[in-house]
Amino acid sequence: MAANKTTMVISLGSSRRRKRGEMLFRFESFCQPGYPAPLTGGGAFRDNVRALLGLAHLEAVGAHGETKCWSFQLELHRHPPTVVRLFVVEEVVDALPQRQCLLCRHVGWGRHLICSKRFHFVLPKRELSVEADGLHYGINHGPEKPSKGTATSRGHLLHGVVHLNGFGHLVALHGFEGGSEFVAGHQIMDLWDRICSSLNVRKVSVVDTARKGHMELRLLHGVAYGDTWFGRWGYRFGRPSYGVALPSYQQSLHALQSVLLCVLMPHLSCFSQDLPVVVTKYQAISGHKLLNLGDLLRFMLELRTRLPATSVTAMDYRGIMSEASCRWSAKRVDMAARAVVDALRRTEPPARWITRQEVRDAARAYIGDTGLLDFVLKSLGNHIVGNYVVRRAMNPVTKVLEYCLEDVSSVLPAVGGGVPSNGGGKMRVRFQLTRAQLMRDLTHLYRHVLKEPSQELTTGAFGAIPVAARMVLDTKHFVKDYHEGFAPINSIGVGHVHMNLCCTLLVRNGSPELVAPYETVTLPAHATVGELKWEVQRLFREMYLGLRTFTAESVAGVSVSQDACPVLGLIDVGSAVVIEGTVVEQQQQQQLADKGVQPGNEAAAVSEGGGDSERVVDCACGADDDDGERMACCDICEAWQHTRCAGIKDTDDAPHVFVCNRCDNDVLSFPPLSC
Repeated sequence: MAANKTTMVISLGSSRRRKRGEMLFRFESFCQPGYPAPLTGGGAFRDNVRALLGLAHLEAVGAHGETKCWSFQLELHRHPPTVVRLFVVEEVVDALPQRQCLLCRHVGWGRHLICSKRFHFVLPKRELSVEADGLHYGINHGPEKPSKGTATSRGHLLHGVVHLNGFGHLVALHGFEGGSEFVAGHQIMDLWDRICSSLNVRKVSVVDTARKGHMELRLLHGVAYGDTWFGRWGYRFGRPSYGVALPSYQQSLHALQSVLLCVLMPHLSCFSQDLPVVVTKYQAISGHKLLNLGDLLRFMLELRTRLPATSVTAMDYRGIMSEASCRWSAKRVDMAARAVVDALRRTEPPARWITRQEVRDAARAYIGDTGLLDFVLKSLGNHIVGNYVVRRAMNPVTKVLEYCLEDVSSVLPAVGGGVPSNGGGKMRVRFQLTRAQLMRDLTHLYRHVLKEPSQELTTGAFGAIPVAARMVLDTKHFVKDYHEGFAPINSIGVGHVHMNLCCTLLVRNGSPELVAPYETVTLPAHATVGELKWEVQRLFREMYLGLRTFTAESVAGVSVSQDACPVLGLIDVGSAVVIEGTVVEQQQQQQLADKGVQPGNEAAAVSEGGGDSERVVDCACGADDDDGERMACCDICEAWQHTRCAGIKDTDDAPHVFVCNRCDNDVLSFPPLSC
């Protein structure tokens, strides 16, 4: 294993050696309830991840045990066989060059205690490159150029990290637009959501920098649906950025969605002849009235999935009879073409791509002339037969020809020329709209109305558009609470073999940072108060670096003399258990000193945001905490503020000497020196 400030690398062996004896799991069902392992719904993440890794293949172990890497083989398709590999890396945080998690700090979890371990879930783009160059992962690197999904992470299709206490971050997600060859972004997101649900993760954050072409998806999808793309999986507003709070974010989305098209159209025609045509075209295509901008964008996004990816020309299949190689009568060609269509119609599920050989075998039940079948299969491709379009394409993985059947009316809302007539002549039917054309229209509309509106759309009734769009773009932090609606309760009952207690700590002599979240502690039903204290002490010592010297002394509300008494009967059902105790600071400082860490160093911090106690954020936008955006420190008052709020462009470097506006005004107000 190698490491630096930004990334970690694990060297792996060859795939031939690693695949021997491994289990194969279905991608679409991996981590569904009971598969691949029956995980306890009420169990903690730390226990569930251990149970899951018991089924994984051990890939590598660090020289000093500081990292371990496992993998799962996930089968995407059986025919043709397509397998991807999900890696899980366990790292010991105390051995890392940077123990604190910047993602925790930026999402507002800076007061969380630093956990002793993290687990990375990585789905690389190409397994061969991982075998050659090692598995790269890291969460404390700076921002990179965004792609499909979220902030990039060394080119992985998926990179998520979960701390031992169950709080995690979705670091990267890349679908087809981000370089994926086999699996779409929503499929990867489904996989990640199933992993988090099955392992009983608490909360997961994401920094939404997803793009659709040149469009920011959080603005495009927000105006169309009133929510981020990640909202489909339950991600909600996480924390303010640039001082934009939740009410302002919601009001901005509502304002953009509610822009009436009948009011917008006259202003669009003042500076562009294309935009009114675009709006009118989709109004005509839609089967219902599009009233506002939200309706229009939502209709265009939903229509996109029903359109062909490229511009194609569909022709009447009878045109193939005029080819020089056709030596069969029109009646026999017609019978063979309809036999092919019938074979494609019988596929399950409908509209599924099937291989040429499968189509040929099915059609041979009706057409005995193999030469005729081969001619028709070779000639059919984007041809209309009856009310269907026969598609033909080369599978990029298997390099085998595949066929698919699409209904003309469901594929396209408008088809120039309609369905072919019964005449025998060759007839060309050109689609009026393709996916590429729609994306150009969508980008044009996005750019001139939302991202870079003209002067006419920044004044008067439309003056709120650029302000609202800026607020939506400034909102990037979203969080999913997997325990939302489930209050922590104790599970105690007569006849139960075990009991689950919801416990936390009260450190009497520790730093104010030593505030641990509630953890579920499992004990035998007959456990005593003394055994409860010992188990809580062991658990919190193992989980958090700042509590390695914690000593449990008493249970709040329970006398010390009752240590030998059973817990059952002393602890009220539904109440939280608070364990009081102390930490040996001298011993903890000595452990750090043995590692060469000086007090006050970030490496000595016990919380994710520790070491920044003297860092003051006081920005003109209202931000009072580090939100992950670029900041500069005033050389006079030493307060931090966003460079953008200070008038420094994102493309410009931060100045070496920076004075905030407040201090600048104070300096200017000084009386002149008299000599």
